[in-house]
Amino acid sequence: MLSINNLETSYGLIKALKGVSLDAAEGEVTCILGPNGAGKTTLMFTLSGIIKPDAGSIDFFGTSLTGLAAPKVLREGLALVPENRLVFPLMSVRENLLAGAYTRNRSDKDEVEADIEKMFARFPVLKERQEQNAGTLSGGEQQMLALARALMSRPKMLLLDEPSVGLAPVIVNEVFAIIKQLKEDGLSIVLVEQNVVKALEVADHFYLLDQGRVTFAGTPGEMENDDVIKRAYLGGG
Repeated sequence: MLSINNLETSYGLIKALKGVSLDAAEGEVTCILGPNGAGKTTLMFTLSGIIKPDAGSIDFFGTSLTGLAAPKVLREGLALVPENRLVFPLMSVRENLLAGAYTRNRSDKDEVEADIEKMFARFPVLKERQEQNAGTLSGGEQQMLALARALMSRPKMLLLDEPSVGLAPVIVNEVFAIIKQLKEDGLSIVLVEQNVVKALEVADHFYLLDQGRVTFAGTPGEMENDDVIKRAYLGGG
């Protein structure tokens, strides 16, 4: 369980998160929706320890993550797949996967290798490209590598920031099929996504974020039945 209470985060004098509170349950997909500039990526950066909050709390399976640096957050089991993938372009696919396991005990070398083989089984294209530099992969292949790299840390919960951005529709479908499979495997996921229709297909709960505040929360069915939100986010009449 991830529990966020009255979280505030700033960039200098600009307050990006203004008292955000939300919960993400174990084994579920929790979606964070909202327009550009709403604070979604800032929230993901704050949860993952890239940015420190000004106020509020982050509790994860009974452990406080508030203000922890990114490596410590990762060791606690919260792993980020950032927007635009951000793979290491001059490193091979295999080296990127090894980088995803950098917080694990060095004595787990055999287990790390076994997990790489599991990633190759889940993402066959990565096995074909394992010695290829990550920067030469297609956008969809880089997204799969970013997912696999995060999974190499054996996270309790995955933070996915805009996994469909910049991808062709057929690749978007593949990415969301992977998200659905990860959910069926029992992995807890917090998903930030602009493609509302695809996000609601996998979501158990969602929150709308606007100008740094949570403005609505509910289930996909509740969103579809709310006329104002449907017009704003789904193009309904």
